[in-house]
Parts: sequence; structure tokens; C-alpha cells
Amino acid sequence: MELSTRQELFEYYNERAPEYEDFYWGDSPPRLFSPDVYKNDTMTIRELLPGYVKGKCLDIACGTGFWLPVYEKNCTAITLIDQSAGVLAECRKKIKSLGIEGKTRLIRDEVFGYTFKTGEFDSALIGFLVSHLNDNELYTLFNLLRKWLAPGGRFVIIDSAWNDELIKMGRSKTGMINRSLKDGREFEIYKRYFNEYDLRELAKIFSLSIDIEYWGKVFFLADGSFHDN
Repeated sequence: MELSTRQELFEYYNERAPEYEDFYWGDSPPRLFSPDVYKNDTMTIRELLPGYVKGKCLDIACGTGFWLPVYEKNCTAITLIDQSAGVLAECRKKIKSLGIEGKTRLIRDEVFGYTFKTGEFDSALIGFLVSHLNDNELYTLFNLLRKWLAPGGRFVIIDSAWNDELIKMGRSKTGMINRSLKDGREFEIYKRYFNEYDLRELAKIFSLSIDIEYWGKVFFLADGSFHDN
């Protein structure tokens, strides 16, 4: 991704931090479906997620830590990394309210720019990151993840689902899109949607096992592991 494009993406999420979680409940522009659709997908994933995150966990591009209250009880240690000071400030509030400061570590950095120890984590959560990465960045991410996960470690992907209804709406599966904040400010960011075929292709390219645990109208949850890990 070009530097200027990446910077606009970072600025968008930093400025959106106070209202970011409205997205999960269908109260954030652009809303493609009714709020009930977003709520249903969000609640279903909240129920499923704790079964796939455990031990020493890495939350990649953690944002405001929206999923943290769902999985934290399964974890002995949690590392949350994001490049945005705005979303990390919101995440820090969650950590304090949950009383889990002792087992959490917040890192402000790009995931590609930080070095973790080999085999440091038992599980990893990748929430709404892969949909903003081009093919080269995906390659880098999965190669890093292969190093960071301990033998037998697993990862979970939560992201945007592609479906026939989006096609009917005239949405583009991959490309630059406009996103706006509630105050009207607009940003142009890179976005790609995934379908089940795309995930199977990722599995082939990166020698992964990927199981699709939930495919909703707007969100999906898949968990996976590396064949050589």
C-alpha cells in the first residue's frame, strides 16, 4: 500500500476512535444493512470467539479492544498492538474497567514494524485488518504470524464478508472507498472483501488450515493454524 494511502487509513481510524464501536451495531456510516443484521453477526461472533482465543494472546490491530471483554478470561497474558493513539486510548479504558492491567500490554506501533519473540504467543486475533492489506502485505503478515505463534498455536480472523447482496448494491470487492465520520469528514481508504473461496486460496498459498466458523451477512469468523507449526 502506498505511504499516502496508509497514512490516510491511519488518520481515519485515529479520528474515528470515539465512535468506532458503533460500527458493530449498525450505527455508523456507511450502513449497508439494517442495524439488526450487524447486531446479529456481532452477537454470534461474541458467543463463538472465546473458544478460539487462549493462553498468551496477541490482538493484532486491536483498535478499541472491542472483543477484549469477550476473550480475556481465557488468556494468561494479552498483548494488544495498534498504530493509533486514539483507539489505544479507548482500549486502555476497557482494560482499566475490566481490572486486567496486570496481564495486558499495549503497544503503539504498526504490526509490520514491531519484533516479537519467536513462538511467543499461543493464539492471535486479527480483527478487521486483512481487509485493508494488499497481497504483499498479507504475505508479510502471515510469515510474521508463523514465527510468532508457538507450536500448535492458532489464529482467528474476524472481517468483512463478501456476498451476493453486496454485488447487487454495486459494491466493489476490492479498491479505494470513501468512508465518513459522523461529523461529515471523509477519508479514502483501501478495502477488500473476502468470500469463502478467498480464504481457501489463502490456506493454499500460506500452508494453512482454515475453518470457517461463521459466515454472516456482514462479518465472518474463521480460525486457523499453520501446517508446519
